[in-house]
Amino acid sequence: ESVQPGQSLTLSVGQKSSNYELIVPNSALREDNNGSFVLIVETKSTPFGSRYITKRVDVEVIEKDDNNAAINGELFGYEYVITTSSKPLENGDQVKLAE
Repeated sequence: ESVQPGQSLTLSVGQKSSNYELIVPNSALREDNNGSFVLIVETKSTPFGSRYITKRVDVEVIEKDDNNAAINGELFGYEYVITTSSKPLENGDQVKLAE
């Protein structure tokens, strides 16, 4: 149902299955004129508490099926990747995390 950080998945795309380091749900993938990317959440500490800011990370889609995509990008694998939002998001927007 959902991909959890650190979880390993195997995708099969009409050929023999392979293992990939980074898998995201297709709902996390976004595209614009500069290519494919995901938005992650970064925590910024302020005197009033933590603020959550979106950050764009460019990615290369290696393989994709109906639900998930294997990607390459400057990610470590433990980031919070945004899959859905109640409003359109851009790089640098402040967000509130769902409970």
